Amino acid sequence: MNVFRKIASALCYAGAIGGGIAMFLMMAQVGADVAMKYLLNKPIKYTLEMVSSYYMVAVVFLPLGLVTKEKAHVLVELFTQGLSKRGLAIVDTFAYLLAFAYTYLITKQAIRVALEKTAVRESWEAATIDIQVWPARWFLPIGTALMALYLIVLIMENLSVIFGKSSDDDDAPEQTDPSHQPNSADAKSHARKPARDIENALKDPTVWSL
Repeated sequence: MNVFRKIASALCYAGAIGGGIAMFLMMAQVGADVAMKYLLNKPIKYTLEMVSSYYMVAVVFLPLGLVTKEKAHVLVELFTQGLSKRGLAIVDTFAYLLAFAYTYLITKQAIRVALEKTAVRESWEAATIDIQVWPARWFLPIGTALMALYLIVLIMENLSVIFGKSSDDDDAPEQTDPSHQPNSADAKSHARKPARDIENALKDPTVWSL
């Protein structure tokens, strides 16, 4: 299990690094294109095609594995925040199974499309040349495959919580340490102290002289 988790984590980090490189290249090329356009009136050719076909696709899909690993997807805990550890693991396992089925179907279809576009060497017609865009078709199946891979890790971790050994304290509500609770006699004494202070103040003759 630990070996599988380490391999999945390494692959997810590799995908995120690829997305980061694509973001850096996009930022550099777009910045240089704007500078060249307004300073020298010579914009960089095919910037729009590269951004829309390669950079944006890589930035969106390649980091999906790391997003799943870090549990950075939108999460609503309104109805689950009061569950026990085992109950929460059951709910999470059900959600992860649905997510895995969904990503599996997307990955399967994306691989089929990527193979078809690779076979025909898909390209976009630009001003003077045809830009090969078929390699970018693989960014989607790679990203969803990494997401599905780490969903398996999360499912296995939650199953170990559900079926593993757990003490009675796992499902019991959280209790306060008795040593941190105030003594009842001290509490009553503190409660009567403001009343005594007021009584003594009323008996002080200087108060009435004012």
